[in-house]
This record gives sequence, structure tokens and C-alpha cells, in this order.
Amino acid sequence: MKQRILFVGDYNRNDFLYAAKLIHKEVDIFFIEYLNKSKITNKDYAEYGTALFWKDFKSAYALIDKIKPQKVIFYFIESYNHVALNVACKVKKIPTIHLEHGIRFSVAFYRNLYLSIKPTRPRTSVFKRVFNVKTSIEKYKNRQFFNQTVVKSPVKEKAFLKYFFRIRSENNILDTFQIVKNKLRLPDRYISFSPVVFNFHKELEALPDDYPVNYIGIPQFDDLFKFSSIKETGNNVLLIDQPLHEQKYYGWTYGLKKKLFEELIKIVSQLGKQLFIKPHPLNDPSIYNEIVNGNFTILGNEWQDEINETNTILGFSSTLLLPFIAMKSKSCFLLEMHPVRENEPYAQFLLNSNACHAVYNFNELIEKMKSWEYWHEEQSKFKNKFVKNYMYNFDGNSSARLKKELQ
Repeated sequence: MKQRILFVGDYNRNDFLYAAKLIHKEVDIFFIEYLNKSKITNKDYAEYGTALFWKDFKSAYALIDKIKPQKVIFYFIESYNHVALNVACKVKKIPTIHLEHGIRFSVAFYRNLYLSIKPTRPRTSVFKRVFNVKTSIEKYKNRQFFNQTVVKSPVKEKAFLKYFFRIRSENNILDTFQIVKNKLRLPDRYISFSPVVFNFHKELEALPDDYPVNYIGIPQFDDLFKFSSIKETGNNVLLIDQPLHEQKYYGWTYGLKKKLFEELIKIVSQLGKQLFIKPHPLNDPSIYNEIVNGNFTILGNEWQDEINETNTILGFSSTLLLPFIAMKSKSCFLLEMHPVRENEPYAQFLLNSNACHAVYNFNELIEKMKSWEYWHEEQSKFKNKFVKNYMYNFDGNSSARLKKELQ
């Protein structure tokens, strides 16, 4: 009989399906994250496993009794239902694992990020208030899973779940994690990308130094390893974009981001180079379409074909920057030209490595790009240490390590 594994997380996202793709032929996989199937927007998960829904189970114990998982993999343990399921697994002695799904920056980074977003409270129309009755009913059904888990839990676990509910209902997720210091909210162990990434969990969740963790590197970057030791490349520039104006971070607007692109394209062209732009999946593509002048290319599915044409990487603070910072032939400059600046640079997490450098205005960017050889030499001194701390290992074998940890 095959081992059964339950994955808890947003299986609409293909990056969250990566681990399931690795092991689905050897194990039976189940996914859960949504109240009902109306929330599903991507059916790729069906190739790897079966979707479950909170509404179909009276409690976390009922869910466990129904599918009998040998282990439960969480991408995050944040919502009421996540925490209820994690507690029930501990009661039932089912191993729980937190699997890293992205680069985690410092706690200060996320606090600054939240502060950079101006809260808005739009007026709700009568139609929306009436329509929200349906939403309220769904929330009630969703809450029953948590409530019934509380009812069916032993005394200690019941008290904890009530405590967590009270704290979470009064605080944001960062504050909740720092207030609720109890192993019942934590997984049994972590599978993390690297020591620096895991430091986020240690800081946020007050984990002791000996808390169980296995480092694997970053599996999604295995296919970029072949570029890591190439010494001779082209002279062009790759910009790794981020959804800054889309998510209203650091004061960015559509117009301001467009002006930034136009100036970057002009500067790169004046230096005799071409600009390649790798969009983020959440970027609004219309902003690129409005730029009609300049020597630039928006990269699509075959974007890796242009990697060897570039020796300079520009970006903000994207996870995708990591393999490029690690590559021997590249130099990386992070654009700290934000309309709103907080207590520390947006990319401080990466800048701490000294394997990349910030630029705070266009004149500084021009000077650094003109002095590429000097900055490349400076950054090269820290690349090996960067890989060890930020990526654990950049050898093309992270997927194999992940698969071994999950089986």
C-alpha cells in the first residue's frame, strides 16, 4: 500500500505543486486549502493528487481518520484551520513538516513592507453588503472545522486552540507568531532552503538553535545551475521585475514604475547595451506595452535562452535574483529607488551578503555599470559564502534532496 501524504497550501500555484510533482508516482497525495471547489482556479494539481475541502469534514480529527495520512506537509501554518490540523496531527502522532515555499526575509523587512502600504477603507455598496451574506455563511462553515476540532481535542490542546484563536483575532500574523510561543503551533520539523532563510523562522517563532531542520537548497533553481560556472557571457543587462506597483509597495504607482522603466531603457541603450526584462507572474504586462521607444526585450517562456547574453543583473528583492547573484559571470545591482523609503533598504536581506550592491539613483547606476569590472571583482569575493548561506548548495541536486526528505 502506498504512503499517503497530505499537502496543506495554495495548490492553485504551480510552484506549490513542485514537491508533489517529484513524488506523486510513489505516494498517494491529497491537497487541502479551500472551503470548497469554487476557489480552485488551476486544475494542474489533478495530475498529482486529489483535492479535499474543509467543508467536507466536521473537524481535523475527522479529516485525519478519513484519509489516514502518514505525514502532513504544510507550506504555512497560519490560518485557524492550519493550526487546528497541526494540533490534531500531534494528538494523533502524525509527523508534520513545514516545507519552504519561497525566500523568507527578515521580520523587519515584512514590517517595513506592511508599513509602506497605505490602508484604504472603500465604502461598501448596498449590493456588496447583501452579496456578502454568502461570504458570511462560508466563513461560518469554515469556522466550524476549527470549532469542532477544539471540542474534540484533549484538555491541553483545547486550551491552546482557544488561546490561539483569541490572539490571532486581535493581531496580525507577525505579531501572533511572536506572541504565541507554543510547540503546538509549530511543525515537528522544517525543510528549509538554507540557514539564512531558516533564520526568519528562528527569529519570528523564537525557535531554539537545535530545532529540527533539514537544508536542501532551492529545487526550483536546479535548471539554472548549468549557467553557474560559465565565465564568458554577453554584455547586456537583465532586469528581474517584481509586482511593486501592483501590490502598492513602497509608494509605487503605475506611472512611477513606467517612468523608471523608460529611464532604465535609455541608460542601458546609451551604454551600448540591450535590456532584457523578466516579468514576475503577478506583473501587469500593460506597462511594458506602453513603452514604445528603446532597445529592450520582454522575455517569455524561453527566457533562459538570453541568460548567456547578459553579465549585469538588475532587480529589487526577488527570489529569482539568488541564482544570478551566485553565478560567477554576473554582477548584480539592486534598485533602491523607491518613492517611499522605510527604516532599511527594501533588499537589505540580500545586500547583507555583499555579493550584490544597491543603487539609490540613476547616476549611481550609470557609474556602477561603467565600472562593471571593479564591482564584479568585489562581488565575486563573496559568491561562495553567499551560496552556502543563502542557497545551501547550488549544484542542481536540490530536487533530489527534497524528494529524499519527503519519502
